Amino acid sequence: MTENRNEYRLTQEIIALSRASDWDRAKLEWILEGVYMADEPETCLCGHFPIIEICGLRNLYNDNYTEVGNVCVKKFLGLPSDKIFRSVKKVRKDEEKSLNAETIQYAYNKGWMSIWERDFSMDTIRKLKPSLKQLAKRVEINRKIMRNMRRGGGN
Repeated sequence: MTENRNEYRLTQEIIALSRASDWDRAKLEWILEGVYMADEPETCLCGHFPIIEICGLRNLYNDNYTEVGNVCVKKFLGLPSDKIFRSVKKVRKDEEKSLNAETIQYAYNKGWMSIWERDFSMDTIRKLKPSLKQLAKRVEINRKIMRNMRRGGGN
């Protein structure tokens, strides 16, 4: 029951911020602009509390901006934020792990890494035993991305 109420509230809030007046058209107006991990629990546009994985959305037609939880972005808008958050959690636990392709491309699109860093990261994604030099570079890049994944860090 609560999920249906939250879904209805989310659709109404998104429609109110959109040019379109119906859900099927309104949800197509939005793009994923930013993702970050909140330091303190926040409330989703649907009313769900607490949320830590925050997704910033930008309307392509009227430039409106809003933030929602990762679950709502994936479930109702179908954006790939879950893959980014999964990768970030893995790297936060072990900064020597590689980021996934979606996170690397997202970070590159946000201007958080150079084309060389993007290509290096993509080339070494599946390397389980990188050289010491490659591992040091991976950790350096990962730290930079993790700094930008905090609120205000790059969003």
